[in-house]
Amino acid sequence: MTELQSADKMPRSFSLPLIGNTIEVIVKQELFYLQQYQKHGNIFQVSFPAVMGYGKVACLVGPAANKLVLKDQADKLSSRIGNKALEPIVSNDLVLLQDGEEHRANRKLILPVFHHQVIAAYFDTIQDVVTETVTNWGTQSTINLNAEMRKLTLAIAVRTFLGSNKTEEIDRISNYYTTLINSLNGMIKWDVPFTLYGRGQAARRKIVEYVREIIQERITLGNINESKDVIGLLMSIVDEDGQKFTETQIINQAIGFLFAAHETTSSLMSWLMFELGNRPEWRHKLREEQQQVLGSEPLKLQHLRQLPQMSNVLKEGERLYPPASALSRAVVEDIEYAGYKIPAGWYVAVFPALTHQLPEIYREPDLFDPDRFSPPREEDKQQPFSLIGFGGGVHGCLGIEFANMEMKIILSTLLQHYDWTVNPTTAEISPVRRPFTMQNKLQATFVSLAQNPDFTDSKNLKTDTKKSFRDSASV
Repeated sequence: MTELQSADKMPRSFSLPLIGNTIEVIVKQELFYLQQYQKHGNIFQVSFPAVMGYGKVACLVGPAANKLVLKDQADKLSSRIGNKALEPIVSNDLVLLQDGEEHRANRKLILPVFHHQVIAAYFDTIQDVVTETVTNWGTQSTINLNAEMRKLTLAIAVRTFLGSNKTEEIDRISNYYTTLINSLNGMIKWDVPFTLYGRGQAARRKIVEYVREIIQERITLGNINESKDVIGLLMSIVDEDGQKFTETQIINQAIGFLFAAHETTSSLMSWLMFELGNRPEWRHKLREEQQQVLGSEPLKLQHLRQLPQMSNVLKEGERLYPPASALSRAVVEDIEYAGYKIPAGWYVAVFPALTHQLPEIYREPDLFDPDRFSPPREEDKQQPFSLIGFGGGVHGCLGIEFANMEMKIILSTLLQHYDWTVNPTTAEISPVRRPFTMQNKLQATFVSLAQNPDFTDSKNLKTDTKKSFRDSASV
């Protein structure tokens, strides 16, 4: 039997005393881990200062590592400690930040919130928000894709999760939430008004106050069971012992769901629009598929299940631009991997983007090729845990079905009514190695198909659908 090596023997690059690799990570972001992988291979270590709440990190790459961390050894790892950086936003009440039996029990309790029948009931609401939001995109010279996608997905989340349909309320909560998200970049964690972190926490308290008012109003009106949004469902949940979530737990879950729902889909949708904006052949393919499925009907829920090419486009977006750059866990009980003993007190991290770029899994990994997910290729199914843009295993994303429905509605609506281009182009920045750094630079120009009779695909779109969209834009 081969003796295990100490984790300290893992390959590593030079790091500074006390601060470790912090400066390199701040400067290079995702690119730092790619360079470490290129230099050291599928396993390497990095370090961060203890004052930041972290320490030594074992970085593991590949499907086998993903399976180990996300499934096989999950009970020896802590998602709560590994994601402590998110605590200023979501608190420990969020299922994502729970471990062991507590996590299993609460995940089971919350599953009905994301049941496919419940999610299906959001279809009309999401479609309404999308239509209202994008009607003026064709009248603007350019839009910042990431900023507009964040506004759109957050408006969807506020409407479906909190039940608000008042524009001024949605705008107000969106502004609070943007301030809260931006506060994660604050280095000084003092809850005072002159720090970025303090302004974020003040915004969070405003969101808490707003959600608490919603809860109290529904209790007063006695219509809890009539509310079909996430707040209403959380208020209605009763466990096997007859216990309900407390008000604080409901508020924290709702804020956490808002974070998860809009941050992941807005980033992914921005990059999908970038890829499609530079690939007219794929916009044409998707429009043809829509025409074959919809015929003369407006978009309906059942149509979304009949769009395999669009599903593959979403998967390819997830592969190239995964919503999370790293999935981190704290080691609470020693684990073994690749001949190394990783002791309690360390951290482990797996990297979706690095796995998704492995040529032994994905042929020509830098190429945008949604057909790789079609039979007989199905490259993601050759090894388990090869596609982990939304995580996997015991902490797999609860809202993945919601996210896929939302993204299909957005993409279907835009394809029906617009053509678009995006700058910078794929020729200028692909392959994109730092998507989270680059996404704010994406600028899109939308052209209404209804006002562009020379566009080759416009004849395939339904006049009545275009007319209704045009009419709604003029209201």
